Amino acid sequence: MNQNLLEKVTNLKEEINNSPEVKELNRLNSLLENDEEVMKLCYRKDCAVTKYEDALKHFGENSDETILAQKELHQAKLELDSNELVKKYNEQFKIVRKIYDKINEEIFNPFN
Repeated sequence: MNQNLLEKVTNLKEEINNSPEVKELNRLNSLLENDEEVMKLCYRKDCAVTKYEDALKHFGENSDETILAQKELHQAKLELDSNELVKKYNEQFKIVRKIYDKINEEIFNPFN
């Protein structure tokens, strides 16, 4: 990679990381990582995922055990997604994702 291109890429990275949108996403991420309620909800969801996957392996897709595990997983995911901090994070993630998609489109569309 030539020096000029490397500088441009480095500058782009810095601009992205210093944008208010990415800074807010990072702030929310930090809050998520330290929120006990969110950690409990994540753990509950992860346990429900494991239970559902085990039920699928052992009992099959249409068994009562799997259907019950699927309902428990759905409920755990719903509770996690309903948490106010998680909702804020997800909304901010969508904003940042659009920024990355636009950058990707601008840079790589000529090669498609």
